[in-house]
Amino acid sequence: MIFLKILLFPFTIIYTGITICRNKMYDLGFFTSEQVPVAVICVGNLKAGGTGKTPFTQYLVNTYSNTYKTAVLSRGYGRKTKGFVLAGVDSTIHDIGDESFQIYSHANNNYVVAVCEDRVQGVKELLNLYPDLKLVILDDGFQHRKIKRDVNVLLTEYNDPFYADWVLPSGRLRECKISAARADVVVVTKTPSTYKPLSHQGFLPYIKPRVPVHYTGISYGSYHTSIDIQPLKNKVIVVTGIANAIPVLTYLKELNLDVVKHFNFSDHYAFTSKDINLVEEVCKSYDSVQIITTEKDWVKIVPLLKEVKSSTMWGYIPIELTVYSNEHALLDLVQQKIDKRLYSLS
Repeated sequence: MIFLKILLFPFTIIYTGITICRNKMYDLGFFTSEQVPVAVICVGNLKAGGTGKTPFTQYLVNTYSNTYKTAVLSRGYGRKTKGFVLAGVDSTIHDIGDESFQIYSHANNNYVVAVCEDRVQGVKELLNLYPDLKLVILDDGFQHRKIKRDVNVLLTEYNDPFYADWVLPSGRLRECKISAARADVVVVTKTPSTYKPLSHQGFLPYIKPRVPVHYTGISYGSYHTSIDIQPLKNKVIVVTGIANAIPVLTYLKELNLDVVKHFNFSDHYAFTSKDINLVEEVCKSYDSVQIITTEKDWVKIVPLLKEVKSSTMWGYIPIELTVYSNEHALLDLVQQKIDKRLYSLS
């Protein structure tokens, strides 16, 4: 692995140079970031792949949508559409992407979800539809500097902090570590409940002075089917199409469940009827077994279960974000930034 990183290092230098130049052009004003007439929270990361952006975005929208007219805006990774698309009752993952679809599935008309590659254009389209819009949460927008933001939330994983990684292609960082200086707050995700804070010395060279570091983790709910909540059986087959399935498997093993098979598909995997049939065929080899997937994958699998007229027990385990550090301080920081922006618009 080290040899491969060394082999790819020249390309890393080139990629790093390109991202540094791009950011400098923004910093010096050669490229401009446009201010939009709403408060903007950006949730993002430096690493390519899953760092828990969707759960944290859901946490923020649940927190603030009761106070402000709120929209979640992302590019809609994996969708088959282009341009601005507003999520609606007839939307599918092909229209808005799996993560946006997951967030929309919890909306219950409490907030708006939309996708657009150009976030500035996306906000303008949202304002045309909802003139009373006050808050936009950008899901995965840290590198999208065309739009100004009032709060930059940088996420990083507990077991793989950005300061210990390399820039692509030697590592998994989308841009160099010094870009963390744009963050107003750093949130460490996927933190175990019995954790020790990461060494602050790792963050200090890259973040601004007095930028706080908070710790969050994932808690799991009860096993849900398309009909109701069911107790888990001793034997389970796990189906995942996410960046890191280890936390899910760890949780199941903590419950002393026997994971007889794990179908580990790639992140954002587009499931097919053939995949469903394959899983169900393996399921027949075991007595009294349940199939478990993630909430993110569930929204993609449900339509296929109807298509193949499945009679097998499929379900998912919902997740919820837990803040282990000072939650009041985290929310107070975000609240002050929102209020400051909205006051300037009044």
